[in-house]
Amino acid sequence: MIEPAAAPIDAWVSRGRALAAQRRDVDWAIADWMVEGKAAGHLDQAGFDFLADNLGIGPAKLKLIHKAAAIPAHMRDTSLTVEHHAIVASLPKDEQLTMLHQASRDHWKVPDLREAVTQWRYQHGENFEDEDIDTHLSSLIIRAWNRGTKAARQLFMEQANIANLGVIDEDQANG
Repeated sequence: MIEPAAAPIDAWVSRGRALAAQRRDVDWAIADWMVEGKAAGHLDQAGFDFLADNLGIGPAKLKLIHKAAAIPAHMRDTSLTVEHHAIVASLPKDEQLTMLHQASRDHWKVPDLREAVTQWRYQHGENFEDEDIDTHLSSLIIRAWNRGTKAARQLFMEQANIANLGVIDEDQANG
């Protein structure tokens, strides 16, 4: 059996970059397609459920794609994912561009950009959108976690695991 010669590292990396770019392009094509569907009246909650069930794209990913689609094509940074764009979508337009540019320049991962947007919101006294409540609640939990002692954190983790990330009964946990 003759095995093909391995591609040189730079060719292999180049192909990986091309594949990643194709993935981003497909995500944006789906985002724009969803905008068209919404404009045509095809995309209500039942439409989202239909897409999740029939396209194999989970509801959370669909929500991100839809949120990112609010950013016009001319403002998108092709080096960043739709997730990056979804994070800044609720900011003022000039701040969207600033944050996207910084994320691209500094090679921020999605959590890095989310933290920067959270900090910006706090610095500017902006409340979180209802859609962004999970980010807000996550920030509150993180702050409480950081204030806790190591023993309190261990107790919390035990209770969270027992509850399987569900609701923790405080009376039972502290009893």
